[in-house]
Amino acid sequence: MSTLKQINDYYKINNELDWNRIIDDFTPYINTIIKNMSNDKLTYEDKEEILLDVFFILWKNKENILTSLNSYIAGITRNLVREKCKKKKITYDISNYEDVLTDSSLDMSTDERVEILQIENSFKNLKEIDFKIVNMFYYSSKSIKDIAKELNISKFNVANRLSRIRKKIKKQLNIGGKNEK
Repeated sequence: MSTLKQINDYYKINNELDWNRIIDDFTPYINTIIKNMSNDKLTYEDKEEILLDVFFILWKNKENILTSLNSYIAGITRNLVREKCKKKKITYDISNYEDVLTDSSLDMSTDERVEILQIENSFKNLKEIDFKIVNMFYYSSKSIKDIAKELNISKFNVANRLSRIRKKIKKQLNIGGKNEK
């Protein structure tokens, strides 16, 4: 099994990042994330802009990369797609996002992959309104105010439900707490 250092060293020549190798290797990966998240609702120009922005952000932050390039690039890409979709008022469904999680987890440990699958399964077990709230807040990047308006419930109710959902999922996954037997 290769270590994080070995993975990142693979993309270096004389202690500098090998941009040609990175661009060649990661362009299809980035395009897959963009396609899966946007459901092909973005224009070709939007997709190209995101692709170029990913490499620009990577270049700007090349000294601060603490994780593997796969994880770092997947995170940048997801954020840029979310921003672009929000700006263009394009929504995407949580089911589309699951594919992205799977694609971006190629270099994750088995434990991390299992945790992601558990979180996804927790989402599937939510009440319909809670599922809608999670989907709208985390995957469509809608504000609490917009969610409340769209679902015709109070902002307090939306915020409260989000808080309860997070606590419930943490408890189910036993995150940040002592193991209960």
